[in-house]
Amino acid sequence: MEKTAVLLTCHNRKEHTIGCILSLLEGVEERKDLCFVAVDAGSTDGTREALQELVRQGIRIKYIPAPDSLFWNGGMRIAMAYAAKHMSDSAYVLLVNDDVRFYPQAVEKLIARQQMYKSDAVAGSTEDAGGRQSYGGVRQCSKYLARFALIPPTEKPELCDTFNCNCLLMTYDCFRRMGNLDKAYVHSMGDYDYGLRMKHRGAIVINSGAHVGSCDDNDISGSWKDPSLDRKTRLQRKEGPKGLPAKDWYHFIRKNYSLPAAVYHSMTPYLRILLGK
Repeated sequence: MEKTAVLLTCHNRKEHTIGCILSLLEGVEERKDLCFVAVDAGSTDGTREALQELVRQGIRIKYIPAPDSLFWNGGMRIAMAYAAKHMSDSAYVLLVNDDVRFYPQAVEKLIARQQMYKSDAVAGSTEDAGGRQSYGGVRQCSKYLARFALIPPTEKPELCDTFNCNCLLMTYDCFRRMGNLDKAYVHSMGDYDYGLRMKHRGAIVINSGAHVGSCDDNDISGSWKDPSLDRKTRLQRKEGPKGLPAKDWYHFIRKNYSLPAAVYHSMTPYLRILLGK
């Protein structure tokens, strides 16, 4: 297998982080082919010590401590900046979420698919505990509004308009050309934005031929989308970093669509909360 830089960010979920790394190594003949960059946003649950133990076992991990105020987008920006500066000898870059448990030889299979179809990147599909697709490549369903649908794994590749970054393999050349995530985002939307940038710049992103790992989708229970919560609580959670903050959401729509679309999409979450839907 060719050398691959694996980038992830973590915060206080040690079992997920360590499990993700070990699952990526399962079935890999040469562990040195995978070099991990783990940005730790102020974990206090022993994540640092657990990662150091993996290093003592011979696993290549660059540990980068970061403030606990960072969320996914900020943490991944640090990891990607490090890889751009220090890991240019890599053939591939793999962006992952640490809550994915990868199936054996997932990286090798993604690389084989990229090489077979000469794409710039492959969006790895994941499934939940019930076998339903949870993340992966994404299709735009409208040119004018932010409407998306997951693309299921298929033997014959399909082009992706964007993707979830739970698992994205790209060539290092593509990674170099595309640059870093947009710093305007705090937590979510950075991956969809990155995918749309890749499409705009002519990069070819295809779906995976099968699910590459397991990862449950985010539960709406207790989130701003939960209609059982009162309006004030839903509004507070919508504006939180892990919700749908107005500034980030407006930026995403205005950048990738149009001003009318940005106005429309900015209003609809508030109407949903107001109507109790």
